[in-house]
Amino acid sequence: MDTKILQNVPLAQYTTLKIGGPADYFIKANSTTDLIKILSSANIKPITVLGNGSNVLISDSGIRGLVIKNTSSEIKIVNCKKIENFSPTYTQRQENEPDKYLDFPKIDYDESTLPISEIEISSGCLLSYIINWTLDHGLTGLQWFAYIPGTIGGAIVHNIHGGSYHIADYLKSITCFDQNSQKTVTYQKSDLNWQYEQSFFLQNPNLVILSVVLNLFHGDTIKAKSVRDAWIAQKIKVQPMNSPGSAFQNPSLEICQKNWGEQKSAGWIIDHELNLKGYSIGDAQISNQHSNFFVNNGHATASDYYKLIKHVQNLVKTKFGFDLLPEIKFLGDFSTPSK
Repeated sequence: MDTKILQNVPLAQYTTLKIGGPADYFIKANSTTDLIKILSSANIKPITVLGNGSNVLISDSGIRGLVIKNTSSEIKIVNCKKIENFSPTYTQRQENEPDKYLDFPKIDYDESTLPISEIEISSGCLLSYIINWTLDHGLTGLQWFAYIPGTIGGAIVHNIHGGSYHIADYLKSITCFDQNSQKTVTYQKSDLNWQYEQSFFLQNPNLVILSVVLNLFHGDTIKAKSVRDAWIAQKIKVQPMNSPGSAFQNPSLEICQKNWGEQKSAGWIIDHELNLKGYSIGDAQISNQHSNFFVNNGHATASDYYKLIKHVQNLVKTKFGFDLLPEIKFLGDFSTPSK
């Protein structure tokens, strides 16, 4: 480990939103070994582990304690075997503006009977790199997650979805560092409860994911690359990159049926029910491309962004009586946002 602990490091540069104050202390972990050493030896508390900085909003006052920037990126094929009973765990979330999205059933196809390899990946490895690496090595399955800017660790924590697939569908095991016991522990996929954009790790922040083992297919890489490219081309049209990703989770089918008689997305509600597409507070704006993406137009503060999220939540609560849940994780102090 050749990196040193730095003080008062601005964190905006390490996020996709380019917003956020400084870390009291900051260090990079360039490998899984580095990450374990830092977690087990650091006497600065609390500890926050930051991946690619997507799906997070860091407060203007920054983050107290130690921030570890996880850039570990090891990836290797472990072994090959025949998969048994592979099937997606979740049903597809329907979009309400089909002209803006790919018709997923038309491009979806079954790979469940194909031979697989087990792939071990460090938690700081970018999902985009993993997708390209695995396709170049003759492995498919992750093409559905193209154009998602996070790391594999973050993808597991939030159980991200692409089309009708969730990342947990491909998971075999996860190795973590438990900050409470100061020990390394490995969980099998079946040990944990997985839900739509939810995982065991969101409720247990003491567990830091070190690496994951995925089951990927020896499939048709030409077909998989065409799906990857189609996803990217379509998402570029509707998903701005100067954002942390989706602002809110889609409400449950039960809530949607009560209010609209069918499934609706958070973006559809913000656009069609609240008429807020393009609405801004300061330089934080609800994107004109997609209403569930809130962007930084250049000089937005975390306070601007937080107020925009709260404004939407308050309107939904007042008009429809339910809580629109953020998909973004808030890091730092938002109890007294700056004016």
